[in-house]
Amino acid sequence: MWSKEKFLSDLEFGKIGEEKTLDFLNSLDMTHKVIDVREDKICQKNDVDFIQIAKDCEIYKIEVKTDRQSHISKNIVFEVISNKKYNTEGCFSKCKADIMFYYFSEVDELYYINVQLLKNYVEENKKDLKLIPMGDNALGYLIRYEILLEKEIMFKI
Repeated sequence: MWSKEKFLSDLEFGKIGEEKTLDFLNSLDMTHKVIDVREDKICQKNDVDFIQIAKDCEIYKIEVKTDRQSHISKNIVFEVISNKKYNTEGCFSKCKADIMFYYFSEVDELYYINVQLLKNYVEENKKDLKLIPMGDNALGYLIRYEILLEKEIMFKI
């Protein structure tokens, strides 16, 4: 059941992974600048937390997810529908980021995910993936992250 308190708690929890990612991005030699766009309404709508500008002038849109259960379940959550009642598109489906950093908070592990490769993988394997109910009236896929590591869609940092 959705509540304002849980939503605010989840937002605060999510900031842990965001700060870990921000520290990581700023530590990279390739990084010229990281722009924090978490408060920008358009970027929020597109699921983009940071813009990384590399020294070679490449620009990367970055999204961050923080997860308490992935180290136990061995899955990442690919949300397709964020709310069944309103049929709103899920965060992974609508994500316009190039890169997602997925932080396993309980074991302090950070993973890099190529968003387009992940979307391609889901599209190609839909028939084998089961759409399941998730918290707060959402629907999504649980995807074994070992498969994503093996297929080089996801990398441990």
